[in-house]
Amino acid sequence: MPILCLLLAIFVHSHGEWYIREGASLVPAPPDLHDINRAQAIFVDALRKIQEAASKALQRPVQIASVSVPQHFNDSSTHAVIEALKEVEPSYKQPWQVIKSVAATWLAYGLYTCEAFGLNHDTCDIDEDSHRVLIVEYRETYLQVFIAVVGAKTCSIGTRVRYSNLGENAILDAADHANREGRIQKILRTDDSDAATTIKKKHYAKIENTLSDFLMERESTSVDPDWWDIVRAVVISGDASESGLQRLRSCVDGALGQHKDKMQDSIHPLYVEAMGAAQRGRHQILNPRFLDDIIVSPNIFVEHDEL
Repeated sequence: MPILCLLLAIFVHSHGEWYIREGASLVPAPPDLHDINRAQAIFVDALRKIQEAASKALQRPVQIASVSVPQHFNDSSTHAVIEALKEVEPSYKQPWQVIKSVAATWLAYGLYTCEAFGLNHDTCDIDEDSHRVLIVEYRETYLQVFIAVVGAKTCSIGTRVRYSNLGENAILDAADHANREGRIQKILRTDDSDAATTIKKKHYAKIENTLSDFLMERESTSVDPDWWDIVRAVVISGDASESGLQRLRSCVDGALGQHKDKMQDSIHPLYVEAMGAAQRGRHQILNPRFLDDIIVSPNIFVEHDEL
């Protein structure tokens, strides 16, 4: 089934006005940026184009079973995707056919069994024991780190930290601050310049140090004295450039140190969320009751997903 991963800014409605979240600040949004109908129309157009391309490539009609969206999508953005999917796909039934990136990562790697963590099924209890997954998400505009609490049927976010100053575009920002934008931006995509190499080294050294500090803090503040024993896997996802994702992998390895054997990397980071949506579609086909109506408590944790 074709799937779609989309990226948008975070829009916030406060006191009757619309803002764009920029780090910890809220910047007034231009009127044309928060038109939810326009956003929905964009999603409809994208979904239709992907569906048509997939049908043409496979030479048969194709349904869109599931869509993954970035974790930072707010309720309005997610609702716009759901409404777009309703318009494009007649077989659409339930809002949980649209999933966020953390749940998509959980599904992509099948991190809901003891076997997925390399544990003995006879001594491991996927629901009763504590299981954590460290997810490092690297995008053009930010770096985000999650610690997900996972089980056989559920996935929720225990910790989430976003670093808006550590996205891949921060490399270009560093060049701007050096007042060499015209020259630096051209050479940043290569490694044959001392200036470009220096800027990149500083950026990725900062990422590795930040990740190291994050992990040290989690370990020192954890109520579980053997925190690393319950961190079962580490996964990288995101839409940064190929070279950027490769450099991030080196940063993560450096930050993990002796625990880098927990890394799972059988899926290219760029396709992790897409694979998660595909797995959600597969579950729907294998278990049609998944799309039956259910009663959900109004107090359900919004950062929670389940099979």
